[in-house]
Amino acid sequence: MTSRPMDLPGLSAGHLPGLDEVAGDALEDLAPQLFAALCEQLPGVPAALLDSSDHARTDQPARSAHSILAFSFGDHAVLVSHHQGQTSVTTPKGTIERRQPFFSWLAENWTGSAEQPDEGREPAESDRPGQPDGPDATRHDLPRFALGWVGWLGYELKREVGAEDPAEKALEPADRPAQEASLFRATHAVVIHHAQGQLELQCWDAAAESAWKEQVFETLQGLALRDGSDEGGCDEGGSDAALLREIAVRDSRRDYLAAIARAKREITEGNSYEICLTTAVTGTLAPGRARGIELFAALRTRNRAPFTQFLSIGETEILSTSPERFLSISASGTARSEPIKGTRPRGVTAAQDRAMIEDLRTHPKDRAENVMIADLVRNDLSIHAIPGSLRTERLCAVETYPSVHQLVSTISARIPDAVPRARVVADAFPPGSMTGAPKISTMEILQRLETGPRGPYSGVAGYFSTNGAADLAVLIRTAVLSGEGESRRFHLGLGGAITADSDPAEEWEEIRTKSRGVLEALGARFPESETATSD
Repeated sequence: MTSRPMDLPGLSAGHLPGLDEVAGDALEDLAPQLFAALCEQLPGVPAALLDSSDHARTDQPARSAHSILAFSFGDHAVLVSHHQGQTSVTTPKGTIERRQPFFSWLAENWTGSAEQPDEGREPAESDRPGQPDGPDATRHDLPRFALGWVGWLGYELKREVGAEDPAEKALEPADRPAQEASLFRATHAVVIHHAQGQLELQCWDAAAESAWKEQVFETLQGLALRDGSDEGGCDEGGSDAALLREIAVRDSRRDYLAAIARAKREITEGNSYEICLTTAVTGTLAPGRARGIELFAALRTRNRAPFTQFLSIGETEILSTSPERFLSISASGTARSEPIKGTRPRGVTAAQDRAMIEDLRTHPKDRAENVMIADLVRNDLSIHAIPGSLRTERLCAVETYPSVHQLVSTISARIPDAVPRARVVADAFPPGSMTGAPKISTMEILQRLETGPRGPYSGVAGYFSTNGAADLAVLIRTAVLSGEGESRRFHLGLGGAITADSDPAEEWEEIRTKSRGVLEALGARFPESETATSD
């Protein structure tokens, strides 16, 4: 396995051949341009863009430091999918199916450690084991991508962590992927280090490194000849029929408000403190109008965020503009989660925007929601934390994104070397911000209240690297495309936290607010109907 860093032009002393004309705003969007160009050269190859699309505008630069372009092809390519206890592993030699829980498979196949850094690269200071415990050591100990597994884990994997088996509902997903998790081995990657102006090439097979370097260089040279402002994508502001057809909300306003009333009764009876109730907008993609990567470009432009992601694995494409980190684990053992609870729309004027921020920052209900989920995350991380290492780095901080303001907390802990990293992920899954608290009993309530499986939505996506590091984002603000050919299906999950003092009408408005960032970027609107549609 090899890794080679190189400089980008205009940002450091060196430069990549053929990119002298690419600078300024074009560099901000280099990652999706390069990714789209490489995907054209590698049709059908499992691929992912894990993109800090807000890196040029964020006040949290350490969190938005990298964009990762990952691909799986050649002799070492592996594709893994999981559905209801059955794990399928496909290599160039064929497919092997095994009855095995997904997290058990992950524990067997994600075993890297910081004591075995990648060949060809000295580990960064934050990768080294044996750092002293303490606030400073934890704060600067960040994950680093080093090939390994890339993909998504759907919400229905909750069956493996003690929740009711969703298969008992016998609801086959008409508008979601059949798989409950899908990963590929990243055999080739490009990592863009934004602050340093460096581009790092990674390749699983040292013998293929030269060919990969040449392919990336030639692609960059081709990009340098294009208009740097052209990111690709679809026209904004089109009619509903332009990109999406048969748009429907799974639960009518009346039915969703009735579910909220039932959720509040569960809370009053002491069965939960907070219930993250969800629904979905579904539809079909108009044939020939745009590819998934082009739709993603439109979403990304309108909704820049630290965990923007595009994943293409088999028939499924994940288009996510998530602002929320589920869990990261550094190579040396720092685990970090950044749950979000509390949302306000952006104001039309600067004064309205400031008022929205102040209302979110001080509102008792939103702060209570956030504190409850922060406490749940503290419990999840405490299961394996080194005693004394569990910390709340931020509590109820306001972060601003293009379409919304959010209330965010940050919790971290140190994980002992002896604890399998896959176990840490499993014991924190699914994201507490998408279930409520306490987690297990609340998921059982949600199983009764919600009218369909969630699929990838409110699961997680990201990477599990060979150095033991991982970085996984919560799949919110996420469109899922599935199906073949002219029958591409669209699914946008939406949800909100219900507490004892929730106002049902306000909760419905929050659903509509959260939908806008995705739907409006695709020229669509939230479908208004008092009649429930079938799932």
